[in-house]
Amino acid sequence: MHMAAPSGFKDAALVAASSTVSDADIDALAQRNFLDGIALTQSTNIVPFALIGLCTLALPDPRLMTVLLAMNVAIIAVMYLISQRLRRLPEPQKAVSLWRVYDGFALLSGIGWAAMMMPVVTTLGRDIASMFVCVVIIVSVAVTCMVVAAQWRATLLFMIGVMLCLVPQTIWYMDQIGPIPLLATLGLGPTLYGLAYAVRKQTRSVLRTQLEKDQLAEELAHALAAAEYLANRDSLTGLYNRRAFETVATAMQNDASTAPLSLILVDLDHFKAINDRHGHTTGDSVLRRAADVIASHAGPLDLVGRGDGAVARWGGEEFIILLRNLSAADATAVAERMRVDLTQLSDGSWPDGLMVTASFGVAEWSNGISLHACISRSDEAMYSAKQAGRNRVRLHGAETNPEEFVAI
Repeated sequence: MHMAAPSGFKDAALVAASSTVSDADIDALAQRNFLDGIALTQSTNIVPFALIGLCTLALPDPRLMTVLLAMNVAIIAVMYLISQRLRRLPEPQKAVSLWRVYDGFALLSGIGWAAMMMPVVTTLGRDIASMFVCVVIIVSVAVTCMVVAAQWRATLLFMIGVMLCLVPQTIWYMDQIGPIPLLATLGLGPTLYGLAYAVRKQTRSVLRTQLEKDQLAEELAHALAAAEYLANRDSLTGLYNRRAFETVATAMQNDASTAPLSLILVDLDHFKAINDRHGHTTGDSVLRRAADVIASHAGPLDLVGRGDGAVARWGGEEFIILLRNLSAADATAVAERMRVDLTQLSDGSWPDGLMVTASFGVAEWSNGISLHACISRSDEAMYSAKQAGRNRVRLHGAETNPEEFVAI
């Protein structure tokens, strides 16, 4: 429906969004991206698990490694199921308890990866399969820390789990493997932390840029909407201006096909006297209140049958209404209701005794007649209403009946 903007819309359209990207916004987007990509992320564990499984066949006693490998697979499977449940939630960041469970399993996963070093720790320097398993585990742990760095708490707990299991192993077996693995293990923690932190920082920078671009696009849309609003609307009443009305009216005529269109021209009576006697502030208030009344009658709820209306401030104290799916007779009835409602207008800021009346001219816009020709017919009917004493409705081409619409 083409009519005045709802209350408050003008202010909202004229002010572009000015909020900034917060850490909470970045966290929410990082979390969503993490959940969307978790299936692909965890599928990469298939390769190291397969390699460790092949190496297990070459170990003297593969039973412990088999149990640890199965335990790790089970932990990752549970983490995947939790992540999919979180992914289906509309606001996963609010599922605090579920995230705590996920973080707990992240700790267990770190312990599980480090625990797979136990079956090979004593043969690291003597067995190629043991060395290969060690390399696969360290690389997998490092890759995991980087790919899940967006979920920082889970990443930290994963690293803590790795170190809690790995450091005691190297201390316990130091008499067999020497101090170098212990030194390497102690250096592994800061290395993993540095890698994960660098990836996290870069990821958050990318996400911040993405959110800022999205916000800029939204602000640009607001600015374009505001510019379009200012270009098409009368600044005082919020109704269409002349140029916009002509554009909308042409579109309504093209869409109307054989449906009738009727045009109403309204001129407030003695408006110059209101301005001269009570001031332009009161005059502007009268125009705004009158515009609200006129626009309220252009909607389908007030029409005889189904119809939508385009309403504009035509200039000064003149308004114009184009009604779709209404015959001229029905539009005349709508105009009469407008007239009565205008006479009942009041405002606490107006001087006592101020009464608003208007003269109405109605014409049917039939095929083959230009918009301005139809406006001229409405203007003639409105002038006839003025000549007849104002505060009345006249239909173009209809015979004047003094008793049809009695001025109040």
